[in-house]
Amino acid sequence: MNLQEVRDKASALGIDHGGSTPKLVLIRAIQRHEGSTSCFGTDVRYACMNFQCPWHADCLKPIAEWMR
Repeated sequence: MNLQEVRDKASALGIDHGGSTPKLVLIRAIQRHEGSTSCFGTDVRYACMNFQCPWHADCLKPIAEWMR
């Protein structure tokens, strides 16, 4: 999901982002709002196994880049 799509989702949920909130912070706010753990981008040692998470692919991108 690109930044604009994340901003749109945050807005739809009533999360104020002020137009300049970083993607990582917005996704964690969305996770909290939806009752999930706000864990996006925090697992740098192990690949997340929560394949049901809508953020899974984006979350693993930094890990994949780090492992190159």
